[in-house]
Amino acid sequence: MSFIEINSEIGELEGVILHTPGVEIESMTPSNIQEALYSDLLNLNIATKEYSNFSGVLSKWTKTYQVKELLAEILKNKETKSSLVSKILAAEKKEYLFSELIEKNHEELSTILIEGYNYIEGVHPKEYKEKRFVLNPLYNLFFTRDASSSVYDRVLIHSMSTDVRDRESFIMEAIFKNHFSTETINPRVSEGAHTEGGDVLIAREDVLFIGNGCRTNKKGIEFLTKYYAARKEKQHIIVQELPEKPESFIHLDMVFTMLAQDKCMIYEPIIRNSLGKFKVTHIEIDNGQVRYHERSNMLEACKKLGFDFEPILCGGKDEWFQEREQWHSGANFFALGEGKILGYARNTHTIEALNNAGFEILKAEDVCQNKVNMRDYERFVVAFDAAELPRGGGGARCMTMPIKRKKVNW
Repeated sequence: MSFIEINSEIGELEGVILHTPGVEIESMTPSNIQEALYSDLLNLNIATKEYSNFSGVLSKWTKTYQVKELLAEILKNKETKSSLVSKILAAEKKEYLFSELIEKNHEELSTILIEGYNYIEGVHPKEYKEKRFVLNPLYNLFFTRDASSSVYDRVLIHSMSTDVRDRESFIMEAIFKNHFSTETINPRVSEGAHTEGGDVLIAREDVLFIGNGCRTNKKGIEFLTKYYAARKEKQHIIVQELPEKPESFIHLDMVFTMLAQDKCMIYEPIIRNSLGKFKVTHIEIDNGQVRYHERSNMLEACKKLGFDFEPILCGGKDEWFQEREQWHSGANFFALGEGKILGYARNTHTIEALNNAGFEILKAEDVCQNKVNMRDYERFVVAFDAAELPRGGGGARCMTMPIKRKKVNW
């Protein structure tokens, strides 16, 4: 039986993979920032302090795993080590580094694959001298959601929309195959198919919510549709079309997240009031047969499948604040369980809307210092202070890769 079990976004969390941001995020400069997919440089000292409260809350609730430690563990195996290094170097056209890297011990190699490999004068091609790195750091790795998704008892290894993030997918695939012995699903086998974890929400045992925008394309959704049709299973996929710009709309979880059986967080201008500008399609898969249904909006599509959500508005009722708070991941919440969520404190109007909807506001610092016990509350939002982390372009859901949740009694 697979260790992986995610049947909903809101089941009680029993395991999550994280990556604490490290020196790799300080390897960005104004000259490579666009290639790194950022719009600003982050301060590691501040980001680390902010992240400690975020990860501290999670460790109070469940078992947490670190990518760097999991990677080092599987690299102890010579075959795994050789296979992963070969795959990464082939994809990045750096095969000449194989003999150097394969001699590194498992911990050093894990660090190199994440933090980058420095140019060495007289050893590496001179073209990398000004770039400093012959193997680039993984600037985006602390957003562990994007490279892989636990989908029921398997893991979807994403075919990222940008080459700069391919190594993340290779690493996560190796971890799941070799540490967790998990069966994986890989859209990479379908040419041109792209999916990313921020666009894949596991709503129920038979329902997926998927965003279609600049990161997850139609070919990626076609791959998933064919995959479930071939399995002869009953599966529903609700596809929400997203704007190509601005960058705050890169994934579905930036405009919609599940909070409880009866509650969801939405960015209203897209999810409910787009007036047909952004299409919603219900893909119904039953015993190999596929049917498509157009819906007026995502909430209507959800209701037809038995989700009677009361939406809570990112930014509250004022359109001005909705736009401001969505920009810094105001709709991006991560559920520890039903009605038990984690998100940025900076989005004050969103937090107030949650409080008005019956969610007790808890401070992350108080949780970490044992001043507050989350399990004493039926519904809560743990709000953690952050100024640097949001500038990276993601929120609490983006920084988590859950691998195990209890089943929800619908």
